[in-house]
Amino acid sequence: MIPDRLALERRRTDRQQQVTPPEAAPAAPRPELFNFVRGLAADLGGELELPGFPDVVVNLHRALGDQNSSAREVVRLVTAEPALSGRLLKLANSAAFNPGSRSVADLKSAITLLGFNVVRSTATSFAMRQLQQQEWLAPLRPHLAALWKESTTVAAICFSVARRVPTLRPDEALAVGLFHQIGSLYVLTRAHREGVVIGEVDAWADTISGWHPSIARILLEDWRLPGHLAAAVEQQDALDDARQLSLLPRLLAASKAWRLAQARGDEASPALVQRLEVVSLGEASFQSLVSEMSDEIAAMSRLISG
Repeated sequence: MIPDRLALERRRTDRQQQVTPPEAAPAAPRPELFNFVRGLAADLGGELELPGFPDVVVNLHRALGDQNSSAREVVRLVTAEPALSGRLLKLANSAAFNPGSRSVADLKSAITLLGFNVVRSTATSFAMRQLQQQEWLAPLRPHLAALWKESTTVAAICFSVARRVPTLRPDEALAVGLFHQIGSLYVLTRAHREGVVIGEVDAWADTISGWHPSIARILLEDWRLPGHLAAAVEQQDALDDARQLSLLPRLLAASKAWRLAQARGDEASPALVQRLEVVSLGEASFQSLVSEMSDEIAAMSRLISG
């Protein structure tokens, strides 16, 4: 159920009270960055606006989450961006989303076939490409590229694995995978707009690692995404509590950790590998599922990012 405005305001207030600003380490080389992140606590009580994010995509997210919106309104918003329209038609005619190969030629049919979560995900992909083209964000392009690579890889893992687990919905898995770094994107663009020197990609990721999931949840709630999707995104780092998580956040947490382990290769910590070994999704282990479908995951990642 989509939260009403009063419920959303209560949620913001609760989050602002619950989140404790991080303390900078005594020898932190970037105290101004830590101070900036600390200052974001006030944002959690207000309406978050993602700098540079296309208005049409934000409006589309809100329309998709509004029970009073009509299919005509969704089609109207999508039609305003020909590149997004074309992308949805391409996906609707792809083997991944249309295994029966039935030709889809109009937007309304494409949106009906794909479902709202895939439309949300596709709109976010479109927005990321728009962000990367904006000149004022040119210094952030390495960061934006890294964020998008992680998001598409994790989304591809989530989607592919979810197709093998009957109680999971692949469209929801795709959405949480693509959205799991949206809080990091918010902090990154906000810091750049305010003149904070970002620094190296890895150092930046370490600085905001404890913050961006909570910011992501509030941002997604502002966009009226279903509450269980926003909650799953907030739980993306709860792999240690995997057995207590419901399947969707468990899948996201495992997929994120798997991508990290694969990226580190031989440098991956034994503890991380061991934590992944005990994650199960129904009757199957996560690792057995993901290891069987590397080609499918790679293909899906290319489809999402293309």
